[in-house]
This record gives sequence, C-alpha cells and structure tokens, in this order.
Amino acid sequence: MNLNSKKTYVIAEIGVNHNGSVNLAKKMIREAKRCGADAVKFQSFKAKNLATDFANQAPYQIKNTKIKEKQIKMLKKYELIDKSYYTLKKECKKNKIEFISSVFDEESYNFLLNKIKPKIIKIPSGEITNYFILKKLNYKNNYIFLSTGMSNNAEIINALNTIAKKKVFSLNKNNQISILDEKIHKKIKKKICLMHCITDYPVKDDYANINCVSNFIKDFKLVIGYSDHTIGNLGPIIAISKGAKIIEKHFTLDKNLSGPDHIASLNSKEFKEMVKKIRISERMFGSGIKKLEKCEIKNSKIARKSLVAKTKINKGELITYKNVTAKRPGNGKNPFVFIKMINKKSKKNYLKDQFI
Repeated sequence: MNLNSKKTYVIAEIGVNHNGSVNLAKKMIREAKRCGADAVKFQSFKAKNLATDFANQAPYQIKNTKIKEKQIKMLKKYELIDKSYYTLKKECKKNKIEFISSVFDEESYNFLLNKIKPKIIKIPSGEITNYFILKKLNYKNNYIFLSTGMSNNAEIINALNTIAKKKVFSLNKNNQISILDEKIHKKIKKKICLMHCITDYPVKDDYANINCVSNFIKDFKLVIGYSDHTIGNLGPIIAISKGAKIIEKHFTLDKNLSGPDHIASLNSKEFKEMVKKIRISERMFGSGIKKLEKCEIKNSKIARKSLVAKTKINKGELITYKNVTAKRPGNGKNPFVFIKMINKKSKKNYLKDQFI
C-alpha cells in the first residue's frame, strides 16, 4: 500500500463486533467490501494474556453490555481461536479487501506475524505503553498503524522511538516536538501511520479534538490517520479535511447486538454513506492550487468585465477616468490595461459602451 496515496484509506473496524462468531465475521467482511471499505480490522488477543483475573471492566463496557463482570470473562466471549484467523484472511482475499488486526499481547503478535502475515499491524491505543510488544515491531517488514488514544505527546514519542529503535523524536519542556534523525524519519515515514484516537465508546463531540490531526502532521511529519469513535460520520469528514489519510470506523451489522462496541459503530447503510461522503470530499478538496477551473471558462466571459468607453470618445482625446470604465461581458481587454492607457491620446473614435 502507499501511505501517501491521495485516496483516503478506509478501514471497517469489525473488532469484536463478530461476537465470537466466525460466520458473522465472514458476513461482515463481505458487507464491508460492499460498503466501500478498503480494509477490515479485527482484534487479536488471548484473554488470559490481556487482563488479570481481577481487572474490572471499563465504565463504557458495563454501560454498553449492561453486564457487570470481570474483564477476562467478558473478553473470552469475543476471543477467536487461532485457526479462525486463517479463515478470515482467506475470506478477505476472496473479497479483495485488506485484512488487518490489532494485537493486544505478545503471543497474539507472534502468531499474527509468523502465521497470518498481514501487511499491516495495528497497535491499539491501550498498547501504546506496552514496551514488550513495541520492541518486537519491525517497520521494515510491516506497515505499523499506531493508535494514540489516552496518550500524550511524550508517550507517543516514546512509542515511536521504540518502534524505530532509535531516538528519532524529542520533546522539550514547552511540549514542542523535534526530529533528531532525519535519515530514520525518512524511512519510518513510509511505513508508520500515527492514528489520532479518543478512547471512549461513543466519544462525545466535545472530546473529539480532531485538530490533533493537523497538529500531528505539523509536529511528527508522518502520515496521520483518525480512528473515530464519535456518533455518525461527521468526524471522519472533518478529519480528512484536516489532512487524515486513513479513516477507521467501527462497523456492525446490527447496533442492537450485545457487546461493548456496537453502539459506537456504523451499520451497513451508515458506513456506505460515510464512504460516499469521503469520496465526494476528496474530489471537492482538489489540488489546492488556485486557477481558472474548466467549468468557470464559460462563465468568465459573462461575469467578468472589459474596458469600454464610458462616454463617446473622439480620436486624439485623452483617455481618463471620466470617459473609460469597465462593463460586462469579459471578452474584451482586461480593465487593468487602463493603467497603461491613462492620459494617453485615443487612437480612434469610440461610441459609448464600445470595447476599447
């Protein structure tokens, strides 16, 4: 894939919305493709490696599932066995859509890397401080998408430097980011995408902070994406207007299904509409270079003005503000030509409104 492509890369985040069913996951892959997604993303984890026996659920998980239980018990419901990933990767290939998965523990990362061999490895927000996974990553072999929910600039820099295996970025006491190694930065720019994200499900508008997208572009000078958890599709549209090249949005077939993420997801109709708006937005952004557009040519002759005689002008009479003005249509001389003609003698006779 080309991270610098002009086309926005759209990921349908299936995550755990398959509710542990491979058949439902396969159906979601096909539906995501129909809706225009470029990739689908799953979550690779072993519940026993992800959470302790005593770890509690996040407040949103209790609210969205309406069940209060230990995290590990909840996670086991959505854990897929290893052979399921072969099936899902095969289904993605069949439907010509990219397979991606987020990794939450070392065992799952090793399996994904060595057995499934996806082009893209996603590091979810909760793992941005997981040194044990970050140190294993090799951006030379995989594209790395690093999500930044719940983090600050210092933690993002620490993660990026760990992945790069060199101190590429630094942060001063004024929270200003500097690039220390231009050579390595040039390499990781082609393989690492930094994803702005706010970790809540759903995210209230006041916390979306989408200006982070443009700030990340300015500060890190990397390809920036947006993992959106807000309600609706406005967030992704704003994000691409800020320069986001990758959009990730939770996807479900039914928002009423049980599970922690369905309520913050788009259904098929909504996801298809989001992709449609993204593609329209891409066309509307244009090149950014101001020029006479093809569609304007026919109107420019009508809407612009030409240099004309304001009154009757006799040959030899001085050209002045009193006898020359600008009127439509615009297929005569540009009114700025008047600057070179002022106070010079007219070379011919002109009737009122005649082109000069």
